[in-house]
Amino acid sequence: MKKIVFSSLILLPSLLFSYQLEFNKQFSKNIKNDKLSTNITVNINSKQEYFINESIEFFQDFIKEDNTVTKKNGKYSLFPNYSYQKNKKIFLDYKGVLRYNIETPNQDKLNQFLSELNRIKNNIDPNKIKLTISNIQWIVSKDLYEKNIDSMRIDAIKWIKEYSKTLDDMCVIKNISLNKDRGYDTPAYARSTMMKDGPTLNITPLKTKQNIKLNANYKLECK
Repeated sequence: MKKIVFSSLILLPSLLFSYQLEFNKQFSKNIKNDKLSTNITVNINSKQEYFINESIEFFQDFIKEDNTVTKKNGKYSLFPNYSYQKNKKIFLDYKGVLRYNIETPNQDKLNQFLSELNRIKNNIDPNKIKLTISNIQWIVSKDLYEKNIDSMRIDAIKWIKEYSKTLDDMCVIKNISLNKDRGYDTPAYARSTMMKDGPTLNITPLKTKQNIKLNANYKLECK
């Protein structure tokens, strides 16, 4: 019985002087944007519904068959336009809208793709069809973003291990919480333009680096 009491008295000071240390540290890294992204919109106005559907089909066939760029979020809508005069609804025409998001790491392929869309527009009817490209931007691809975030996670773990060795007290790492500061698809540059009637188009958005961040929360138990 005495041996048990004596052992408890020795452990008590150690427990009294133990404490927890919590703090945050942010890690950041500049990476070069590696993918071009843009939104394309085809607008067609006509009183002939079949003309709109047939024209959109030409664009759809090309977009689906093309393998030089990545196409996402394709959507087509057709609806009537009305005006109101003296509380009467008067039919004007139909409007067809085709939208796609386009991505590619190759600037020449994007220009080639957009020029072909422009050629299709001019071959059908450039007066009835409007082709718009918007949000032309260099972005960090998901693969590149996640690869760098994984590298920063390793750096954050290595850092706290080395930091704990510099403390005067003996500290044990109890918890590490790592949180990404921003998404991988935040644009570094963007602009909008209407497609001209020329046979070719040269899009040259500025390519820059993007700063990604990782927030680390550390909890240490020291004594």
